[in-house]
Amino acid sequence: MPFKLSIFNKILILLCLLLVPIVFLYSYSNQVGTDVIEREIKKSNASRLSFFIGQVNSTADQLWKAAFNLSGDPDAAKLMFKSIRNASYDVLITKELITAKAALQSNTFGWDNEFTIFAPGTGQTITTNSSLNYDVHHLQAEQTESWAYRKMVTDHGEDNHFIRYLTEPYMKKMDLNKANLIVEVAFPASNISNMLDQLQQGSRGAPFFYHPDYEPITGTTYDAELLEQAVEKLHGLRLEASGYREVEINGKPYILTYEKSKALDWYLVDFTPLGELLQPITDSRNIFYISTGLLLALSLLAAALLYRNVQMPIREMILSVKKLKKGDYSARVSAKTNNEFQYLFDQFNHMTEEIQLLIESVFAEKLRVREATLKQLQSQINPHFLYNSFAFIQSMAQLENKEAIIAVTQRLSKYYRYTTRVENQTGSMSEEIELIRNYLDIHTMKMHRLKYEIDIPDELLALTLPRLLLQPIVENAILHGIGEKPGPGMIRITGSKKDGITEIVVEDNGPGLTTEQLMQLKAKLQKPMDDEIGCGLWNIRQRLVHQFGPGSDLHVEVSPLGGLRVAIRIM
Repeated sequence: MPFKLSIFNKILILLCLLLVPIVFLYSYSNQVGTDVIEREIKKSNASRLSFFIGQVNSTADQLWKAAFNLSGDPDAAKLMFKSIRNASYDVLITKELITAKAALQSNTFGWDNEFTIFAPGTGQTITTNSSLNYDVHHLQAEQTESWAYRKMVTDHGEDNHFIRYLTEPYMKKMDLNKANLIVEVAFPASNISNMLDQLQQGSRGAPFFYHPDYEPITGTTYDAELLEQAVEKLHGLRLEASGYREVEINGKPYILTYEKSKALDWYLVDFTPLGELLQPITDSRNIFYISTGLLLALSLLAAALLYRNVQMPIREMILSVKKLKKGDYSARVSAKTNNEFQYLFDQFNHMTEEIQLLIESVFAEKLRVREATLKQLQSQINPHFLYNSFAFIQSMAQLENKEAIIAVTQRLSKYYRYTTRVENQTGSMSEEIELIRNYLDIHTMKMHRLKYEIDIPDELLALTLPRLLLQPIVENAILHGIGEKPGPGMIRITGSKKDGITEIVVEDNGPGLTTEQLMQLKAKLQKPMDDEIGCGLWNIRQRLVHQFGPGSDLHVEVSPLGGLRVAIRIM
């Protein structure tokens, strides 16, 4: 029976079909909006960081160029000559000029900076940093091709500085033995800190300068805990020249944007709290979902009222109609309502009461007809067995074999005493097995080559069966199986019960059937009664279905013994 949806279920499905697209479209729109904002945030951060890095690189490059200018200054070149060691008036004037030029170069920049000129050959030093104590051996150890980062003492105290050295003549790797002049340019990390303060204004991010080998450079105000965790995250990442990542810190999402300074070889990093920036969209989304939830709750409440006042009465009516369809004509609707359904219930109950009165009389007549049909099927058992038995008795009488006559007559009397009882159409399994034993014993007396085995579990002996259900199967096994094959004959009767299915099997070692004959036999068993069908295995199947319902059946197949295997399966 195909599954059909009730009106109530259809209404619920329609409600879901209305709400689901709305929720889906809003979720999609919300996600698109969120993605657009995230992209804009990333682009904005990348632009800010790129501009900042551009300023840092530009200033650092200008300081480096200023160092070139000082190294090529004619007055600075005089420091290389040994005559400069003499403390003459000209020497003092030269040193004053160089100091003024170095100070002028230093003051042209917006950053704090220090310039120092050192002549290794003469040991002369000119610097804008009056606190500098130049150590030649320390200078040799600090040789570098790019900006170095270390602590340095100045007039303002000790602080971390970016320092770079330029030699005259120019050498990538500084060698004091070959250098005529060394120009040191340095600027404190506080310049970067001040710029970071300006970068942080009007932004929710937390920018800082990062290098894996040093402590980060931050603005004057920063969150120490966030900075520590951010640096820990950075240590685990492989950073390129620029880019962004989405990371999670303390369970909150952040956008990590970074760009590398080519001049200083440091990274400018900005951690922007994504949740705070998306909070308005998140609040709007939550309000929508709450509103949708309330709407759904109200819809479910309306559906519950509809279910109680409409669906439940309809279901009561449907259940009663199904009972009526199954043959339970005592079905009545007991539900009480205060609406139009009560009239339908009263009329239905009145109708079923009248139908029950009519059906009971018709059903009783059908039972009588069915009983007559079963008795007719039972009477169709082939009487050839009785004739053969009388012939055998006559032969034994002529041979004066009283023991055989007594044995046959005793078993024959028990056999027909059971088969001729028509007042009860059912019997127990034990009675049926006793009948089969008597039947087979008579045949073994007449046919000495016949052997049989019966193996029925004790738990099946009390099973109620239609009388004479097994005897025709055994008779077919003897007549069409053992009787058509010379040599020893074997009939085996077994029983079993598994998963609620009882199976009784009768099989023989006769010639059996071909595949085509077996298919034809199976087809005949499924046909309705006609002039050619109506006895033998067909009768057994009909009685089996009458007694136990359509779930039970008769199965025929090839037996492992070589003949036919007939199985009765009872649900």
